[in-house]
Amino acid sequence: MKILSKQHESGFTAAEMVVSTMIMAILGIVFLNVLNSGMILYAKNTAVNSGHEEARQGVNRFTRDLHAAVSVPQLRNNTHDSTYSCGSAGALYDCGDTQNTNSFVVVSSAPVNGVAPTAAGVSFQNVLSGSPDYVWQDPAGNNLIMIKDPGDTPQAGMRLIVPFWSIEDAIVKTQNTNSAANHHNIFLLNSKDATVATNLGNNGRRFGQSSFSVGPYALTYYTSRVLYVVEGGTYIADSQGSWVLSGGQYVAYTNQSGQRYRFENGVLNMYKQCYSSSSGQNGYFFWGDGNSSPTAKPAATVARYISSPQPFYVPLNSGGSPDTRYVGVRLSTRDPSTSNRGYQGTAALLDTQIDYRSRICLIQ
Repeated sequence: MKILSKQHESGFTAAEMVVSTMIMAILGIVFLNVLNSGMILYAKNTAVNSGHEEARQGVNRFTRDLHAAVSVPQLRNNTHDSTYSCGSAGALYDCGDTQNTNSFVVVSSAPVNGVAPTAAGVSFQNVLSGSPDYVWQDPAGNNLIMIKDPGDTPQAGMRLIVPFWSIEDAIVKTQNTNSAANHHNIFLLNSKDATVATNLGNNGRRFGQSSFSVGPYALTYYTSRVLYVVEGGTYIADSQGSWVLSGGQYVAYTNQSGQRYRFENGVLNMYKQCYSSSSGQNGYFFWGDGNSSPTAKPAATVARYISSPQPFYVPLNSGGSPDTRYVGVRLSTRDPSTSNRGYQGTAALLDTQIDYRSRICLIQ
């Protein structure tokens, strides 16, 4: 009988198992490090791209409006009362008056110790659709003016500009006129509508005209005063921050002692000058969304995640005086929601000077 022998069976030795396990562990660690690096890079790029997009959108819109400005820009702070008013019925100011102490007060652009001041906001005037237009003396009343506006009627809160006589005033009321179709009477804050009517009447009499409905006229523009301002946001303790708390206010850090802070999550809002009464009586001017009802609501939120609380300034010329042809903008953004891996994704600082293209207004 033939006896079959049992074949020899072999396996991994203990040493081989240890070596293979170590190799697998090393490969796993390398893989996890690559994966972690990819996640960090994704968070970084997302933060930077988000920040860049917010800054780009804000600056593009601001640049477009500032290029179209027809008045010298004014720096503004970002404090306001509960109705965002520019005055009360007893002390009525339009929002450009420097006497206004209620909301978004004008900040001087005069340099301090050779340094241009910065501000949270800047305002200026833009010409509105329908301009230029014509103004006549209303034949129904020597102190009334009327403007033909088929489809482009000016509203209370806008401003009427008559360059020929250097007359500028805020509109508080418009109404249909019985003198001619598609015409409206315009009533102004400081009663300069009567001055315009008188000037037109004098010119008509000078020219020997008896009917003011076909008499002399003057070119006019109506404008809207707009405001871009950084609001909201929080100051967070940061040893490398750019701000310090001094006298209850956050001021730029130079070499002061004490806790330093950074600013984040602000918003860049745009407001329009409005008037609270459509009848022209007992109203007040305020900053809002373009409607007559005060809602403490901006016309638009232009950019979010702002990390520069005072981005606007008027640059200095070679003589050290404010160069009012330009508005300087230092705008940075950071999206805090993408910093969950310890990365602060701050967009590249946008530091530029934007010029406005023309000026027809004497009053800012």
